[in-house]
Amino acid sequence: MITVRSERVEDQQGIQNVSTATTAALRQVYRPNQRGLDHKARIGESLKRLVAVIDDHVVGTVQYYLEDQSVRVIALGVHPDFQRNGVARSLFLRLQEIGIQEKATNLRLHTVRETGNVEVFRHLGFTVIAEQETELFESDIFEHLIDVEMEMALHQHESHKKAAERDIPADRLRSG
Repeated sequence: MITVRSERVEDQQGIQNVSTATTAALRQVYRPNQRGLDHKARIGESLKRLVAVIDDHVVGTVQYYLEDQSVRVIALGVHPDFQRNGVARSLFLRLQEIGIQEKATNLRLHTVRETGNVEVFRHLGFTVIAEQETELFESDIFEHLIDVEMEMALHQHESHKKAAERDIPADRLRSG
């Protein structure tokens, strides 16, 4: 069973293990340039992290922050031994819940086309909203890298929408 929760201090080694395993494959395709590193530093303090846990082991992680009416998703990683087992989907389901609680209208992310991840995110329910040559990353194997911005609309349950309009917390609603 996959449990998704906010990170804890004791998760740091597991987070590092997932990050090392997933970043190694990406670094074969691209790496951040100085502009990309500066961007990450600017948003660093506002980043929050979720972890996906199976049998007390961190198997996936994602960082996010709120911007305007969007939940901005960055740094999704699922350990290769647990890919294609619903870990990423579980992380995104929790992000959707957070977005609805925060009255966001969508989840947004950026990916590099050359990684092949556009199709992965489409499968998870995202659609492409913009594409352009990236200014944040560089590659030794590709002359140009294409940044693909993707979005997933958040659809609030109708009773939650009405409650939000009246400022009633969603956890005080009765279902059925």
